[in-house]
Amino acid sequence: MAKYRKAMSPHFDPKKHLKKIGLANQTTMYKKETQAIGKLMEKTMMAAFGAENVADNFAAFDTICDATQVRQDAISEMSLSPESSQLDFVLVVGGWDSSNTAHLLEIPVHEGLTGYHVNVPGCIKPNNAVEHRTVDGDVVTTADFLALDRPARIGVTSGASTPDSVVQECLEAILLVKKLQSQQ
Repeated sequence: MAKYRKAMSPHFDPKKHLKKIGLANQTTMYKKETQAIGKLMEKTMMAAFGAENVADNFAAFDTICDATQVRQDAISEMSLSPESSQLDFVLVVGGWDSSNTAHLLEIPVHEGLTGYHVNVPGCIKPNNAVEHRTVDGDVVTTADFLALDRPARIGVTSGASTPDSVVQECLEAILLVKKLQSQQ
């Protein structure tokens, strides 16, 4: 109680106010994180009220968006595959303010892969530079991001609400860079 004294309502009493708990998380959290939080809360309620009464005192709701989960699973699989070391980079397409898209960038970067999170095709510049958002949230420009002396190997994913047409336009912008730079 002392640790959270400044973060709770006046007169809050856990013995009185925490007899029943329901858990619902935002849809863009990692499913594993959501489940771990739920299990911790469930164990706490079991300890307080007994395992036989847990259903009367605790409920968790699966609010994870299927499209978000499918993309997280796919990028995790790609990032952990033996072939991932052959990728030049992973292109993540979607809004810079999108939590689920930011998570998609974190996965390959935490596995040691290079990742570029772009929000629009215009981030991919004809001069072989890319303006992208980092996992820290900074927007930076990286020069010479695309290998021009050989075919590029690129992993591609996008946020759950990113239109396919934007992904297609980003890939077209990469092809344009290859074409323009090879003519110089």
